[in-house]
Amino acid sequence: MKRDTVAKLPGLFQRGTVWWLRVMVPLDLQPAYGRRKKLVQSLDTSDWREASTKGTKLRADKLAEFEDMRRALNPQPVAHLTPELGATLGERLRSRLLQWDDDLRSDPKRAQLWLAFTDAVNWKAARALQINPGRGSSAAPLPSDEDLAELARQSPFGGLTPRQLRRFAEVNRGTDEVAALRLASRNLSDVVPMADSEARKLGLVVDWKAPEARPILMDCLRAYRAAHADIVKRDEGHDVLTPALPAKAPAAAPVYLRDVYARWKDVKKRSPDTLLACERALALFEQQSGNTPVQQITRGQGDEFRAWLQTLGTSSKTAHDRITWVKSLLRYAFRDLELIQRQPWDGIDVKHRTEKPRGVWTEDEMNAFFSLPLFNAYELPKDPKAGADAAYWIPILGLFTGARVGELGQLRVADVLASSAGTSLRITDEAEGATVKSDAGHREVPLHSELIRLGFLDYVAAIKKSGADSLWPAMRFRKGKPGAYFSDWVNPFHKTATKNKGAPVFHELRHSARTALTEAGVDASIKDRITGHAIKGSTGTRVYEHPTEVVRRSVELIRYRGVKLKRIYRP
Repeated sequence: MKRDTVAKLPGLFQRGTVWWLRVMVPLDLQPAYGRRKKLVQSLDTSDWREASTKGTKLRADKLAEFEDMRRALNPQPVAHLTPELGATLGERLRSRLLQWDDDLRSDPKRAQLWLAFTDAVNWKAARALQINPGRGSSAAPLPSDEDLAELARQSPFGGLTPRQLRRFAEVNRGTDEVAALRLASRNLSDVVPMADSEARKLGLVVDWKAPEARPILMDCLRAYRAAHADIVKRDEGHDVLTPALPAKAPAAAPVYLRDVYARWKDVKKRSPDTLLACERALALFEQQSGNTPVQQITRGQGDEFRAWLQTLGTSSKTAHDRITWVKSLLRYAFRDLELIQRQPWDGIDVKHRTEKPRGVWTEDEMNAFFSLPLFNAYELPKDPKAGADAAYWIPILGLFTGARVGELGQLRVADVLASSAGTSLRITDEAEGATVKSDAGHREVPLHSELIRLGFLDYVAAIKKSGADSLWPAMRFRKGKPGAYFSDWVNPFHKTATKNKGAPVFHELRHSARTALTEAGVDASIKDRITGHAIKGSTGTRVYEHPTEVVRRSVELIRYRGVKLKRIYRP
């Protein structure tokens, strides 16, 4: 066959009489190759047919290298470590080691350089241990003139020299002994970097510190030991073939949003209501989408889910909340678990409005409520949800602290703090079953002088004397939501007792307190400090810790015109 009738290998060219190969680096990988646009390598032959054979293999190796590099630059975290992954990584590791040995045995010049390097490493190690390395020279050993002359004389088909083969056997026996000790002692340190390298070439990121990763590493260690045992067999004349390199990663078990939810709910303390709301939204997503794996969730599905939610007959706020919960799980899968490259539903939302905007209590509404026998004659309700004394004190505390009903419902005797500066209420989630809405919710609120005038500290002293831990010993609590039963009682009670179906709910006392602070000219950051709101716009700015006395003076500015409360509590 004439040379001209055979298609020329792309990138094959001559410099003088020697054939070379040029392989163009893909544009997206050029930064990884030092901005090089091409890789050029000599084929060490003047024969065109031999150059074509060697060049074809080299070009295929480079193209495979590009694919490995591309996957390594964009690896995907492995959510579930499976035995199949361990088998694949072990096979790849064994194939790599045997191919390396094959390449050395097939290239005496390269083998000689490797042996020289091995001798140099051993020599330096011996010097470091103050052991006589067996050479008088102060330099690391290099190929001798005799070695080089012998290599120059031998036939291109001669293979390794007897001297090289003996040295190979010595080095390989030592390496095999180390591998055997690693396996016997279950020392995984040598295989971790190799296993990680192979995983990344498959486009995978593995958390090797996870307990589930140890069986994977053990598979790699067994393959590492087997490869070195096979290399020793080659030194003994056995024909051990190099296995083909597994080209693809094993199919990973699909990861669903419910798997993400299982991780999400355990990373921090969450209330039962929060978990229930998220799980309801997740169940609706599963119902509508057919439970698509998280890596396959598209932006189009987000739009479809949004449209579907609005056909269920719920309020726009409910639809908004449900799609927000699913987006939270997608964001967690993206930012924390790195299971997906982006949050595909970013910006997809349901326009909503609060069906009944939060307001404040009017002067007439306050007078109607606080003129009831409960506040004029201390006639405590018999409903167990009211919590006996809590029915009187919690609304008044809400009026002068702006605290949430759950924060007040979970107060303990130990949360009333007395000091030389005055008395404060500590709001925290330290007690069993206690919750706060956010980090900003952890705070101490100075006690308003009106609460002291009404006898609150006398009430605290009486409860403390009884030996109770909770400020409201008679109150019933719902797990994860301390104020839930009280809310179930107080809001209907307010509407019925005042004969006002449109009466404001307890939570609007919080808005009333903020409004009173605003009308008194209190700075927004101090209002947030008192009521437990996160300070808006504080990211990237200096946040000042307000002196307690400043906060105390601000609390004292909470006043309600026309509202007069009588002291009726007597211990």
